[in-house]
Amino acid sequence: MTKKKRYIAWLRVALISLGLHYLTLILCQFLIQGGFSLSGFLDLIRERLTQPGDAVRYIDIAGNGYVREGENAINLVFYPLYPWLMRALSYFTGSLPAAGVLLSQCSYAAASIFLYEWLILDGRDAWFGVLLLALYPFSVFVMGVYTEGLFLLLTVSCLFCIRTRRFAWAGITGFLAALCRTQGMLLIFPAVYELVALRLSGEKRKFRWTDAFVLLIPLGFCVYLGINYALHGNAFQFLQYEAGEPWYQTSEWIGRNIALQWTLGHEYKGLEWIIYYPQVALYFIALGVLLYGALKRDWTAGLLYGGAYLGFTYLSGWMISGGRYMLGCVPLIMVLSNVKKPMVKNILLLTTALLHFAYSLFFYMGHSIM
Repeated sequence: MTKKKRYIAWLRVALISLGLHYLTLILCQFLIQGGFSLSGFLDLIRERLTQPGDAVRYIDIAGNGYVREGENAINLVFYPLYPWLMRALSYFTGSLPAAGVLLSQCSYAAASIFLYEWLILDGRDAWFGVLLLALYPFSVFVMGVYTEGLFLLLTVSCLFCIRTRRFAWAGITGFLAALCRTQGMLLIFPAVYELVALRLSGEKRKFRWTDAFVLLIPLGFCVYLGINYALHGNAFQFLQYEAGEPWYQTSEWIGRNIALQWTLGHEYKGLEWIIYYPQVALYFIALGVLLYGALKRDWTAGLLYGGAYLGFTYLSGWMISGGRYMLGCVPLIMVLSNVKKPMVKNILLLTTALLHFAYSLFFYMGHSIM
């Protein structure tokens, strides 16, 4: 493929990935507001992509930083990379919310391009994988002031670098991923595994000093701990905040957490099919996909990260954002993009498309899908 054709392909991937989300947004506006108007469209973006939930806290961190006291001291539970980049970008946009939306959407578009290149490299159905990512039921969060788009970019680019043995870049992108979200530090596992496997494979490749860059990955988490210590003299202060109101987050065994999700689904009517039951279903679906990948002898390092990501995510004792968090488990896309049967692929796309539209509609209507 010539450079010109490759750049055109990248542009198509970016435009289609974002275009599907904007098409969903327009359809949702028609149903919510009874028609289309530019002012109504912009109002919906402002009200739903920059104001609810975590978005407000990221905007506050970007504007005011972390604080030691007051009601916003609990914002420390949010990792710093995303708001730092928001603040830097706001010097060009003139607005923190606009910077957050632009950062998220550009990051998501770039993540789709990296995913496309990775899947092509492995001889998979790249377009199918890109569409699965775009139509993931909870992927609406890549459009707003949330870390999903940026974390996807850093995760996919790190795994791509590991797959292509660019370990220096894997270390840098993994470091940034760990500075963006806790699960980012888990990228150390596929990086080290691939290095060791390469060493044991008998290939005539000498160890390069730049390979040691993979050790930067957990340092991203260490930087975050340093911020905790600088503010409160306790590197793990964020755990105390997470355990309190409004998150009540503690670590429990996975089986207990799954049972709790099922129980909460019975107790909180109206939220069972929006939050709790989907989180239970996602765990078993993800586990099944990873096991299928193992049976097919898929890329071991990728499966290792997928298993670590799934297990770590479902250790959360009072999880209400499992659907959103599992968007970052990109090895699931890796495995599914290798499915060969057209009927299975069509059923997968149709199912995810319908669920994507349903949950996006709930989100834009103001329901908490977390």
